[in-house]
Order: sequence, then structure tokens, then C-alpha cells
Amino acid sequence: MNILKHSSISLSYVLLLSLLASCSSLSEKDQIKTIFYPDAPSPPRIQYLASFSGPNDLIDSSNNLDSFLLGKENQASALLKKPYGVSIHDGVIYAVDTRGPGYAIFDLKKAKFDVVHGSFSGKMRKPINISIDKNGDKYITDTQRRLILVYDASNKFVRTIGDGESFTPSDVLIIKEKLYVTDVKNHIIRVLDKKSGQQLSTIGAVGSEEGQLFYPTNLALGVNNNIYVSETGNFRVQQFTQEGKFVASYGKVGAGVGHFARPKGIAIDREGRIHVVDAAFENVQVLNKDGQMLMFYGAPGGRRHNINLPTNIFIDYDHNAYFQKYAEPGFKLEYIILVASQFGPNKVTVFGYGKKAGFDYSENGKKTAEKSSYKKKGKE
Repeated sequence: MNILKHSSISLSYVLLLSLLASCSSLSEKDQIKTIFYPDAPSPPRIQYLASFSGPNDLIDSSNNLDSFLLGKENQASALLKKPYGVSIHDGVIYAVDTRGPGYAIFDLKKAKFDVVHGSFSGKMRKPINISIDKNGDKYITDTQRRLILVYDASNKFVRTIGDGESFTPSDVLIIKEKLYVTDVKNHIIRVLDKKSGQQLSTIGAVGSEEGQLFYPTNLALGVNNNIYVSETGNFRVQQFTQEGKFVASYGKVGAGVGHFARPKGIAIDREGRIHVVDAAFENVQVLNKDGQMLMFYGAPGGRRHNINLPTNIFIDYDHNAYFQKYAEPGFKLEYIILVASQFGPNKVTVFGYGKKAGFDYSENGKKTAEKSSYKKKGKE
């Protein structure tokens, strides 16, 4: 019904819009406008940009009527419940919901939201991670079905990989015609042929020595074309060649700088910096290519920029144009970072890595601009 055509309620409609606008302005005062990491006076490197938890996050926040007409019940039913994996491809954010169960679609181009649950052979029971091939094919790991489910670019189910018994896949790394799969049941990385699904080789063996694995959780490809794997059970990250040769190990259990308590998601940027999600510390640690701690970002809490029980992370260089509008003036994005959280108000948090005009980013440089206006709030 078009309420503007009914003069008898037009006044009520105007009053309603005014009330919604008033509520919006009040809530905006309670929001933190700009969050940067690290703390001043260090030059800002990472800014919180946006978060996505449901369809309303694709709607212009100034359009209160759209939110009102959607209704609280519909909003709640469409919210992400407990996401784990996250990725972005061709203008769309994908978030795997373990309690959905399925994967949510945030289409940034069309401002549309959808959820894929699958059916029959493609039905998801406990999906964990998502990896997307360059042609748009999606590889979903399902730890309850113990299978990898493949969906095409149109989100249609294609096939399964695995027999549902011999291994439990947690993450998939796609490298050309091979799939590198973390097997949390047998504590190894399986190398599979992408087309046939047949096993070609394995990497690692159960244990805690260098080159051995214990609950390998997530994978990433480095700029050196080596494979990085986070081990939740061994509290570290290891690096291997694609042929399975051990290269290096980073981190150990502890509460100090560069230590891990529950490492999960991992991503590598083009400079070789390693971003590691720690679900226990509820932050992301950034290491250089030699494993030395550079900084961390994120903190638990109830604000839109907080991350609560974070799980996975994805770095992307192709979608800066969608998020530059959220950046503070003068802060130029180099890439965006998506972090999935299983609890809290925001389920997919988007950060931007970049540089701010007026700051010296040389190795021994100091801030050259006047004292900036940003302030890191920490746990809120």
C-alpha cells in the first residue's frame, strides 16, 4: 500500500518520519565515528570502516523508512547467527553461517541480501569456510557432513568432494588446479585434484614438532607462493612450500606479544605481512614476513567496530571503491580486511589498511602533521 496516497494518514506518516529521524540522530551521537589502529602518535594504518550482519546493513542508514517497513521480525530472521568463513568476490560479500546453516550473500552492487542453504545433496549442516575460485565457484567445507560442497557462480549446487567419512575438512585453499584442504580429523593438509577430487598427496603429520600439525584450521597463500597454516592445537602458524616442505614456524602459546591462545583465520597481504585472528584474545595480530610482531587491531565489545569471538579473515585489493567512502578524509585505502565474528552486534567487520595524508610512513619516520583528531577507544 502506498501510504502517500492516503491523505488521512499522511500527517501521521510525516510525524513517523520525524520521529525516526530523531531516533537516528540520537543513535548517531552514541556511535564512534572514526577508529584507527595503532594508537596515536603512531601513524594510522588500519581504520574500522563498516560492518554487515543483515539486510539493513545494505540500506542507506539515512533511509529510516526502509528499515521501518522491513519490520523487526523480518530483520531478526535475516540476521547472521554464527558466521565463521568470510570472503568477497565480484562485488559480493559471502559469510558462512554455521547456525543458518548456509552462506549469506551481501550484494554491494545491487544492495540485495540473500541466503543459500542448499537442498538434497547440496544441503549444508555445519558449513565452516568458503573459498571462491576466479570463475566464481564456491568451495564450502562442512564439518558435520565431512564434505566439501561446491556451488557455481549462480549459487547452484554442483557436486561434493570427499566420501563423508575419511576426513573432516576445515578450510580450502585453491591454487591453480589443486585444492589444499585442512583435515582436522587426521591433523594433516590434503592436496586434492580440483577437477576429480582425488587425493594427490598430504602435508604434515600429527604432532607438535616443526612440520607436524595439530588441529590445522585455516590456510593462506603467501606472496612467496608458500602455504601458511594456522594451528589451533599448537598455538602457532607454520609455513610450507606447495610440495610440503617445512619452511618456518611463527608464534607459541602465551599471553605476550606475538603469542597465540587460539589462532584461527589467517591472511597474507602483498607485502608479506601476516594477519592472524586469535579467537581467545579477540583481536588480529599482524606479523612481518619474518614473524616479528608489528601491531594488532580489533577488540571485544558492543560497538560496531568490535569483534567478538572472531574466526576468519580475508584480505582483498579489488573492492576498495566500495569502501573508500567510509574512510576518513585523507586516508587512502590500500586494501580491505574482512573479519567474521561469531558473537556481538556485528558479524562481518570491514577494516581498511592504508595511509593518511600528512603522516610520515618511512621506517624511522615521525608524524609530520599536527595532532590528529582520532582516538582509539579499545574495549567498549
